Amino acid sequence: MKAPYVRMPIVAATLGCLLCLGGASLVGQEFHKYRAPVYPEDAYIRMPLPASEKAYAGIDGMHIKELTREVIAISYRSRDAGDVMWGRIAGTKSETWTNEWADAKFRGLGLQDIRRQPFDLPPQWFPVSFDFSVVTAGAAPRKFATGRPATGSGSTPPGGLEVDAVWVGLGSAADFIGRDVRGKAAVILNEIGEAAGSQTAAWMGASKRAQDNGAAAIVLIYGNTGNMTAWGPMGAGVTLPGFAIGYEDGLALRELIGPGRPVILRLRSEVKRVSGLKSTSVWGTLPGATDENIIVMAHQDAYFDGALDNASGLAVMVALAEHFAKVPQAQRRRSILFVATAGHHAGSPNSLWLHEHRDMALAKTALMINCEHVSATEAYVFRDAKQRANTFSPLRYYINGSSRLSDIMFGALRTFGVASFPDWQDGAGEMGHAKLDAPSLQVLRSPDDKHSDQDTIEWVPAAGLEAVTRAYAKIIDQVNKLERKQLLPETKTTSRSGATR
Repeated sequence: MKAPYVRMPIVAATLGCLLCLGGASLVGQEFHKYRAPVYPEDAYIRMPLPASEKAYAGIDGMHIKELTREVIAISYRSRDAGDVMWGRIAGTKSETWTNEWADAKFRGLGLQDIRRQPFDLPPQWFPVSFDFSVVTAGAAPRKFATGRPATGSGSTPPGGLEVDAVWVGLGSAADFIGRDVRGKAAVILNEIGEAAGSQTAAWMGASKRAQDNGAAAIVLIYGNTGNMTAWGPMGAGVTLPGFAIGYEDGLALRELIGPGRPVILRLRSEVKRVSGLKSTSVWGTLPGATDENIIVMAHQDAYFDGALDNASGLAVMVALAEHFAKVPQAQRRRSILFVATAGHHAGSPNSLWLHEHRDMALAKTALMINCEHVSATEAYVFRDAKQRANTFSPLRYYINGSSRLSDIMFGALRTFGVASFPDWQDGAGEMGHAKLDAPSLQVLRSPDDKHSDQDTIEWVPAAGLEAVTRAYAKIIDQVNKLERKQLLPETKTTSRSGATR
């Protein structure tokens, strides 16, 4: 569908002006080369609320950030309980705690038909215990704190492995020329696509190439400035023991290998696949004046703090429920169904259920909105330093609907100062399986610290939470002025870049 480019007011400021913003001084803060300073919330650029949009003034970013903190606190319960893979993990007690949080929020707002919908999960991979250390001649074994089993990897023998480390760069076919990895550990440097799930070792086949060349183990260096602990994927068909380590640790390992001296890795990992787990969605309904509905969803599961992914989405969803719960039922044309969805990182069973039951579950749905990764601080990497800006990042978008729905979405984003990238995103996040079964949309950002222990609250600005929540609220109000048939997609649609889909 054709959609106009979002035109934003130009905001110009010198560094000196930014440093002089009231309450926003960075003077005296230490600039570590890997850890950018954190701007205080009042330093973030915000669009003034237009006089015509006063209905959304009660949507407050700082309040939504506090909701985000509440969700993160659930992850800390998992961490403090000693979970090796900690966070809000699908199929575990930490996800149940998240169910309870969502259920309590829905009940506190007076939502109706609150229910929990369980789904069977396929066998889930979990690390049980592990150790990662490096031995060089004449030196004591060195522990690398970020080293942990890579997602989907196999176990070592019970006594562990002692294997030579072989550097293979990015692990392309050219990188393997002259490299003998048979019976050794192939050390691979990842480049990052958009996030932890887009590592080149997986999607360019480097891990599989190492396995096919006889490697006994794989070490994946998370190719991003800093020293993140991340759940890095091994890639399809790779069953070897594997470890993911952070960038600083990876460069240190490379320097040890560089002089050509023997570098021995002592690796031990025990992993398991657990069958019979269930993941649960939590539904709540805010009744409207007709039998049609709008569905607002956000996935519950997360690795580590999971601040952006997806405490931010859950907080925005609850903030939307708070906003519309204050509107009299007679003024809500359609019911709004809020759903904290199950197991996004375990296959998104809720969206698969919606798709398989679309004739029943989505027959009266005028719009689906997915709240996911909604507010990330804009950043860029300069050499070996990550610089964070005092603005929230532009967002990728997905939309399935008519040109009128497209105009509503981009108009709302423009009104509240939400910038977007020009290309349509096909993934559709948590709506995935059901994305074409009803009009649907989302905006989303997946920065490179997603799925790592650096996805923390400091990088989720209140300004972005506020702007996106206001935009979604306005979209719902505008959609409620149209008939469902006016929201359905035309036969041919185009992205903002002009590509037909």
